[in-house]
Amino acid sequence: MEAINKKHLKRINGRHASKVRDVFKGRDELVFKQINDSAFFFNTEFDKYVNHVLDEIYSNNPSVDTSDFKFFLRNSIAPNASCYGDGMFDIHLGLFDTLKSDDEFAFVLCHEIAHKILEHPLNNVTNAISRLNSDETKAQLKTIKRQKYGQTRSALSVIDELNIDFLAYSRAVESQADSLGFILFKNTKYNQASAISALKGLDLKDDILLSHPVNIEDIFNFPEYPFKDYWLEEEVSIFNTSEKINDYQISSDTLKTHPEIPFRIGKLIRENAIDTTSNVPIGSEKKKIEQLIHNRSIQAFIDIKQLDLALYQLVKKFQEKNIDKESYIEKMLLILKQTYLARQKHELGKYVQPKNKFSKEKELNKIRIFLHNLEYREIVNLGKYFYTNCGVELPEETINQFRIFVD
Repeated sequence: MEAINKKHLKRINGRHASKVRDVFKGRDELVFKQINDSAFFFNTEFDKYVNHVLDEIYSNNPSVDTSDFKFFLRNSIAPNASCYGDGMFDIHLGLFDTLKSDDEFAFVLCHEIAHKILEHPLNNVTNAISRLNSDETKAQLKTIKRQKYGQTRSALSVIDELNIDFLAYSRAVESQADSLGFILFKNTKYNQASAISALKGLDLKDDILLSHPVNIEDIFNFPEYPFKDYWLEEEVSIFNTSEKINDYQISSDTLKTHPEIPFRIGKLIRENAIDTTSNVPIGSEKKKIEQLIHNRSIQAFIDIKQLDLALYQLVKKFQEKNIDKESYIEKMLLILKQTYLARQKHELGKYVQPKNKFSKEKELNKIRIFLHNLEYREIVNLGKYFYTNCGVELPEETINQFRIFVD
C-alpha cells in the first residue's frame, strides 16, 4: 500500500497539489492505523472469492490498468463498498447481507472501479481544497472575524460546508460511476439485470440496519430460571425533550454514501435498455464464503467487545439461519463471559452504551438495557442454563473456555 500511495501522490498536480497531497497522506496514515487496529479482516478464502470475480471483470476489460488495485474486507455491518482513489478499495462485511449473487457483487465492484477511473475521490479533495483557498471563502472568514456575536456558529457552518469526505458523492457523480461501471459489467459473463437488483438491495432506510426483532425474553427464559421482568426495566430520567437522536451512527460507514438509488436505477435502465425480468444469476461462488462472512460479522464485534452489537448480530444471524447452532451456542457463551468479566472489572459501560431514550434503534436499546441490568450471579446463571438447555454437546476444549457456566 505504501508503494501504491507514493505513485498516487506523484501523479497529483495542479495549483494546490501540495495541499491535496497532504490530505491524502493524512488519509493514508489513518488507513494504515486502521489496518494495525484490525479494522480489516484478512482471509485466504475471501481473497479467493473476490479474485474469482475480479478476474472475470479484469480479463474482459483489458484497457483498465488494474496493476495498483487492492481490495480489503472491512469489519463493518454497513452494506457498502468504497474507493479511496489511490487503488485501495474496501468491501464491508454488511454488503453481503444485501447482495444475493456473484453477479450483483460484480456490479458493485465495477461501480467502485469506475469511481477510480473517473478520479472521483481525487476530484472531491481537489475541489474542497480549491473552495477552501478561494477568494469567496477568504472573504467569508474575514466577515466572520468582524462579527461581534456568533463567530463560532458561523465558523462551524463554513467548516461543515468545506468538509472533505472521500466517500460522499453527489447524485450526478454516483450516476457517472453507475454508467461507466455498467459498461465494464456488461463486458463480463454476468447477468445485466443484476446491476439493477444490486442497487435495489442497497436502497436502505436510515433505521433498517438494526431493526431485526431480538426476543431477549424468549432467548433467556428457562424452566429452571425464568426471565426476570426487571432485566428490561428502564431507569427513569428527570429530563424530557422532544429531540430525536440516532445514537448509533457508523462513523464514515454511513448508509448514505450511495444516495438517491431510485433515481439512479431509473437512469441506468433508460440509458441501457436493461431487461429486469430476466435476472437469473450466473455466478455461484458466493455460497462458499457466506458462513465465513456471517460468522465474521459477529466475531468482529466480539473482538472489540462491543457486546450489544455482538449479541444483536448473533441473534439475527441465527434466526435467519445464516450460522449453525453450535456456532450460535459458543458465541453466546463467549458474549456472556465477556459481559461477566466487564461487569467484574466495572468496565461494562466502556463496551456497552447506555440506552438512549430517543434513539431509533429500539432493538439495540433493548439489548443495552438487558446487559446493563444483569448482576454477576445472574450472568453466570444465564450462561449455565443457556448451555444446559441448548441441546448441543460442545467439544471439551470449547467447554473449558466456559467453566464459569458449566461447572
